[in-house]
Amino acid sequence: MRWVQEKTGTRVWVACPARLRSYLIAMPKAGACILARNLTQPLGLSAVQKTVEVVRVGIGVMHSPDRLVPHGWRYTAAKELAEAGCSDSEIQAVTGHKTPAMVQKDRSQADQKTASKRVQARRERNGHRT
Repeated sequence: MRWVQEKTGTRVWVACPARLRSYLIAMPKAGACILARNLTQPLGLSAVQKTVEVVRVGIGVMHSPDRLVPHGWRYTAAKELAEAGCSDSEIQAVTGHKTPAMVQKDRSQADQKTASKRVQARRERNGHRT
């Protein structure tokens, strides 16, 4: 899949995850883009945001912490990739971050979560009760 990282303008190619690929294969094709304005052009940012808002209302998460905010998707991707054990350069290849420092910032919560699990496992191995 090709996309342009909105914040940095970086052009990125990302391998399509199997679950998404299966879903897209089953969908009727209506143009060159997954989210298309017409047969050849992708939807713009504001159109995507409006579409996501309609979905949020439809599934009842408009004011929920799980409300599907497009701005946070890159952060979420970085965090989940870090939790899966991906390196910073692998995360950067998927998210389009310009610098390693930005990758580290976005994956920091995953690092904290992973470190906490590692510490608790070590405590348990050493006979300490949780």
